[in-house]
Amino acid sequence: MGTSWDGAPEAETERERPGSVGNSVSGGAVVGNVVQTGSIGSFYLGDGGHAGGLPAPDDWPRPDELLPFDFGVRMSRTFRDEPDLTPYVERDHDVRLANLLWDGAESGGLVVVTGERLSGKTRTAYEALSQGLGRRGRVFAPSPGTDLRTLPALLRGRSDGPYVLWLDDLEGHLGGHGLTPGLLAQLIQQRVIVLATMSEKEYEKHRFGSSASSRVLVRAETVELSSRWSEDELSRLMKLSSHDARLEDAVEWRGDSSVTEYLAIGPELWAEWQHARRPSAHPRGHLLVRAAIDLARHGIKDAVPLELLRVIHQLYISGSADASREPFEDALAWATETRYGVTGLLVAGPEPGTWRAYGSLVADGTRSPDRGRMPHLAWHYVVTVLKFRAPGDDVVLAAARAALLPEAEKGDADAMMWLALFCDQVDDTAEAARWYRAAADADPSHAHFAGKYLSRQGNALEAIPYLRTAADAGDRPSATLLGRLLRDEAEHWLRISAQSGDGEAAYELANLLHRSGTPVQEADKWYAKAAELGYAPAPDGLQARPDTVNR
Repeated sequence: MGTSWDGAPEAETERERPGSVGNSVSGGAVVGNVVQTGSIGSFYLGDGGHAGGLPAPDDWPRPDELLPFDFGVRMSRTFRDEPDLTPYVERDHDVRLANLLWDGAESGGLVVVTGERLSGKTRTAYEALSQGLGRRGRVFAPSPGTDLRTLPALLRGRSDGPYVLWLDDLEGHLGGHGLTPGLLAQLIQQRVIVLATMSEKEYEKHRFGSSASSRVLVRAETVELSSRWSEDELSRLMKLSSHDARLEDAVEWRGDSSVTEYLAIGPELWAEWQHARRPSAHPRGHLLVRAAIDLARHGIKDAVPLELLRVIHQLYISGSADASREPFEDALAWATETRYGVTGLLVAGPEPGTWRAYGSLVADGTRSPDRGRMPHLAWHYVVTVLKFRAPGDDVVLAAARAALLPEAEKGDADAMMWLALFCDQVDDTAEAARWYRAAADADPSHAHFAGKYLSRQGNALEAIPYLRTAADAGDRPSATLLGRLLRDEAEHWLRISAQSGDGEAAYELANLLHRSGTPVQEADKWYAKAAELGYAPAPDGLQARPDTVNR
């Protein structure tokens, strides 16, 4: 179904990063001119626990030299041709955060961005730092556990700041040889800005009480982000959505998730779903989710009964022994398991036993360069099962027609046939006739259906060639219908000729009517007419009915 990004961020509880993301060398030395996630510059990540060897401040990179991923920002790229990140949507607290950093550049201080998990804390802090300071100052971003005790000595007497100590997931830097009340006091005295992020849960755990970490956090200015966006934030998202398809998708497909949750977990869900195809993973689960994705991207966005997903995914399984071996119950359990505290790949619908694909999977499935088509037969089951359920017969049939039309226009005879059937169901006679004919012309095995439909529409002249093709191929119902149409055709033309004075036509019409069980009076009328016109094979020229001739 598509190529997945195979460098997705690791799954974590709240960005648990032992060793962090970035570059380091043994012993915590400075790394000069290294390449990390596409960036080039000086960047330090300590190895944790080493008391010496912190890099000289002159080697610290400037704020605008670092990429977001150097700070721990999650990548939002699913496909290789996409930018690594979506455009930044301004948050309501951005102005306050920028002012705190500006003040901190003059007097130092601790600024902590807190909030629920997946609320966008790291991205927001990064944007404030890079946009607010730009080329001003230097940034030091050690990994959790790095010994920071010698930091004040490194900065003593320097006046070329501001200097920023970046501590993503602050709880990993507190206590021991990390950030203590005493160290924080020294750094503030030296006008260092300590910019940190911290989950709401960890903040509550460390802030209150009499511990050393509490005495650190009591000095913090906090900026709290919510994962639920305000109306103003959503309005700014709408304005930016035209610049990036992923933001546009977030508007349409995030469902009950927040914008930041959707953007953060989307690439992860796609990567996990793609990985599940492997024989050792969940190949049946992969196909079960694919069935739900395909339905949604073709317009069936509501949750559907599990039995429908079960039937449709079986159409994909053909030839896949690996998928067949995985028990359905295991596949369903894997697909519905909650990830990142937000969602499963399949999301439960409002009615018991109904499921849909999570929105980001549908959006990515729609944008995937390798998306496949849903089996044509699947639409038969979709229409049958959902005919009297939400979203309703009209919506389901419209979705089926929209999905099949491109394939039919490419010459797929089976798609033409199914399209004709669904057009027939909504009484679109012109389109039904068009696609029945096209299907039969492309594949003679469909000739019976074309002939039968055209006959039902009263177009015997067009129906007869298709029925003859089917009858010649051994289709008995087509042969029967063909004979009946030919008889009716013969009666029609014999009647016209007889009415214009042809005695032989009158006689043949009388024979035809007699054999077809028409009331005797009608047949006798035309026998008499034939005699009147001088065409009377019988000896007396009067009774020309077959049962009275040549007695």
